[in-house]
Amino acid sequence: MKFDQDDELMYLANHQDWLSFICANQYTVCFQDQLIDSSGDIYLIAKPLAETTATEKSIAQLPHLVKQPQSINVLQILPLVRQYGQFQGHCCSAKIVFTTIEQGIATVAELEQLY
Repeated sequence: MKFDQDDELMYLANHQDWLSFICANQYTVCFQDQLIDSSGDIYLIAKPLAETTATEKSIAQLPHLVKQPQSINVLQILPLVRQYGQFQGHCCSAKIVFTTIEQGIATVAELEQLY
């Protein structure tokens, strides 16, 4: 997850992690927050429309992901991961390198575990 106006990133390993995150944070996420997957696809978070019927009001509706037409590449995600490393206190964040989006996301997971 890439949060709008913030250097913080969050690693979500799978769909279950996404569901846990969005259940706990459905009222604090904003549409500009982005989920970036390991292939570089970008998703924005869309909150459900206001319910209109009694039946719809009784069913919980979580925000959902909307795939964007543009994707992110390694050169775009590298500075995000480096900023996050610096945010986490990694003294050599400028030396963080990777060649795939998947490696970049794995680096975020490693930084979360280290700090």
